[in-house]
Amino acid sequence: MIEQLNKEEVKINSNEAISRMINSINANSLSDFYKIADQYVSTLSVNGEHYGRIKRSINQKPAKLLSLSELPSDLKKLITVENEKDQFTYLNPNTSDLISELMSEWENREVYKFHNLTVRNKILLHGPTGNGKTTIARHVAKLSGLPFVEVSSDMMIDSKIGSTGQNIRKVFNNITEPCLIFWDEIDSVGRTRGKSNGSADTENERMVNSILVNIEKLNNDVVFIAATNRIEIIDPAFLRRFDVKFLIPNPSLSDKENYTKSLFNFYKVPSQNLLLNMYDNFSQIKDVIIDIARKHVISELSKKG
Repeated sequence: MIEQLNKEEVKINSNEAISRMINSINANSLSDFYKIADQYVSTLSVNGEHYGRIKRSINQKPAKLLSLSELPSDLKKLITVENEKDQFTYLNPNTSDLISELMSEWENREVYKFHNLTVRNKILLHGPTGNGKTTIARHVAKLSGLPFVEVSSDMMIDSKIGSTGQNIRKVFNNITEPCLIFWDEIDSVGRTRGKSNGSADTENERMVNSILVNIEKLNNDVVFIAATNRIEIIDPAFLRRFDVKFLIPNPSLSDKENYTKSLFNFYKVPSQNLLLNMYDNFSQIKDVIIDIARKHVISELSKKG
């Protein structure tokens, strides 16, 4: 084992770093390799010519995919873990700009740390249903190379007093590897406290208190994205825990036109004119275009037959 990897006070020059990294490669120890690289880059000036390039390369290291087989059985039922693959994603300019900013922060953590700034890793996406909040979260996971861990709200909520809070602790205490945790319908465990009487409000207090405590303990390498279409009912203290609260609104006519054009291209079928004012959100438009694409494929197959 390479000595003194975790001692930040130990400084190494480039020759020593190269020697140790070669040894770690020979020992088939990827974790040691990146520890040495991190140790070396910490000796460089954050404003220097090579710091940014090396740091970006280090941050692009492959994240370990959380293996369901390695997680406790009682946690497996609360989450799903996926590798994100290519899928159709439409981003309007505002959303695209936000994602670019976040990616830059996550890739340059040390620069932000030098300026006594923390990176934003707790994001709340809110707005009407059907406009791609889940798709955006999956897209961020793909861009960042992080495993996508989705929390099941249905399974998290337990009728037994105190059990939901215990489930919340299980998720946050056991998921420590770099990943993106996505929790849709976060309002199910984060409603404003003190709005009702009796046991229901007591249990809600437990749930909110549990998530407030546990979200603060999140590893900086874990990105937490939550989604809701009812931001108005979320507890104010919980809202304050999010670094970013980003509205995903119903699309404008221009958004609908761009989305429609891109989707026809994605499914590789001839574009058609749609009465876009008939549709409120992207999900409705996608359903129509998928139906058109299927009919197109059937028509083409029948010609060949």
